[in-house]
Amino acid sequence: MKNISTFLFLVLLPLMGLDAPAVAEPADELIAIQAELAGTTEKQGAIVRRIAEALQAQEEASAKLVELAKTAATQEAALEQATDKLDKLQRENAKALLALAGKREALSKLLAGLQRMEQNPPPALVVAPDDVLQALRGAMMFGTVIPELRQQTDDLRQALSEVAAIKSALEEEKARTSAALDALVATRTDISALVEERQAAAAQIATELASEQEKSASLAAKAETLKDLVANLERAKAVEAERIRREEDARTKAAALVEAQALALAEAQAKNLAEAQRRKEQEKPAMVFSAALGKLDLPVQGSIWREFGEDNGLDGRTAGVFVSSQAMAQVLSPVDGMVEFAGQFRTYDQVVIINPGEGYLVLLAGMKQITATQGQSVRAGEPLGTLGDRSAPMQLIADLSQTTTPVLYVEFRKNNKPVDPTPWWSNRRKEAMR
Repeated sequence: MKNISTFLFLVLLPLMGLDAPAVAEPADELIAIQAELAGTTEKQGAIVRRIAEALQAQEEASAKLVELAKTAATQEAALEQATDKLDKLQRENAKALLALAGKREALSKLLAGLQRMEQNPPPALVVAPDDVLQALRGAMMFGTVIPELRQQTDDLRQALSEVAAIKSALEEEKARTSAALDALVATRTDISALVEERQAAAAQIATELASEQEKSASLAAKAETLKDLVANLERAKAVEAERIRREEDARTKAAALVEAQALALAEAQAKNLAEAQRRKEQEKPAMVFSAALGKLDLPVQGSIWREFGEDNGLDGRTAGVFVSSQAMAQVLSPVDGMVEFAGQFRTYDQVVIINPGEGYLVLLAGMKQITATQGQSVRAGEPLGTLGDRSAPMQLIADLSQTTTPVLYVEFRKNNKPVDPTPWWSNRRKEAMR
């Protein structure tokens, strides 16, 4: 483009009454300009191909993120089950130890009584024949104590065996819990790396598109300037006939080049529009939101802590549901849609709002970290962020500060009015809620 401007300026300079430096023949300049234009067109085609490859890589990264998110969800569920079993075994171990202590205390008291009898035994009949009643009482006591002592000894042995078995099971469950936690940490590391890769691909697409748009705008401006210059120079015909003819040929060729360049720009813009339309089609939800009743999963592993419409303790009713989960649990998109908002909002920590279409909005609040960005297209099951190790101080319900586990707040809205999300959850989730 720079060579075109230089060529036209040098060819038309004499018409403005100025001396022009020595230049090559117009045919040679034209061949050079055509070669430059061919190289520019080929470079633009390479940029369009790289943009298409980046878009494909972004789609593949999204699909892989969904699969990794499913794996992490399964691992989180297994970790939650292992934690519950570990808590149960610890409670059983405490009860067994308490029962063992009681049995030891009873046996100690019985042995102490026997020691006192040994220090003061009943008199033998040979030594004290008159004290028959006391001797009989001593014999009866020994007859009663010896079986009880044997029974308590057996009970103590059984209790010790139970404590040893519970301790062994407890150690095995701790090992399984540790293995499940290591697997979950590895999966979360893979998710973080893939999210960074997806964001890098998105940044590359944005950079390529911005560069292409800037180049198109620059070429269009230069083309307009050249057209104005040709129009002005056509009015300056005060030179000799031969030079006028030669300069007229040069202007005709330059106009043809400008027209070809404008056509190339129009074709590039048409390709950009087609690519934008393709991306827009890809960003459409895979399923109509109103048709997804009974098919959505909860966005986080856990259980419903507060239902829609319950008394919130603040002279009102809850406008969404509160889902109790584990510390650092991942949060997945429950729907396909476009991210309308992603960021910190007041006391709700990180908030993500998704537009699934049909006038609906899905709001998720209470996250510690988010990976979604505003304007991004997400699929159901794609990671949006993670919870912290405690609940955000959301001023939506009175007893939220009493929870010991993090809580995710989910709200569905239709035409800016809250609606009950319960009918959208899948049967499996509904059963888990009861």
